[in-house]
Amino acid sequence: FRISMVFGFALAFPVIAHQLWRFLAPGLYRSEKSAFLPFIIASPFMFLLGAAFAHFIVTPLAMAFFLGFADVSSIFANLLSGAVDELPADAAVVPETNEGVKITFFGKVNESLDITLKFIMAFGLCFQLPVLLTLMGKAGLVSAKGLGSVRKYAMVAILVLAALVTPPDVITQLILFTVVYG
Repeated sequence: FRISMVFGFALAFPVIAHQLWRFLAPGLYRSEKSAFLPFIIASPFMFLLGAAFAHFIVTPLAMAFFLGFADVSSIFANLLSGAVDELPADAAVVPETNEGVKITFFGKVNESLDITLKFIMAFGLCFQLPVLLTLMGKAGLVSAKGLGSVRKYAMVAILVLAALVTPPDVITQLILFTVVYG
């Protein structure tokens, strides 16, 4: 259902953007129309760029990070059974650790899809920030000097955002911070 919602929104976005443009265009001056139209085109491109970045770079790093954790039940199951041959067909085995205990990953598809979709949406929306700032600059709401004066607050806000939308993996958080801050 979540995948259908996300892809349905992605497929419907051109229609939504066209309707938004038809609603806003009559109230804009000719110069405002010519300034606003490129952002309607750049917005889906930047969202897709952020989604691709999340899917191909961030999600594999996050999944590798999560595979480093073991739940207690898998450790006890491997200690008690002593054999890997009896594992279910959907279990993946990570090589032995220094202590000789095998970690068994019993992943669930819905949890993997949930975190992947969260990454795609978070990075897609974060990649909208340049479009939003440029549009606000063209409208005269922000300036380079004004943005420079709040740079330290923006850094803290971006770090908090990165900590909230990524797993507790420092590498993934730094990647999101670098992308959004850039």
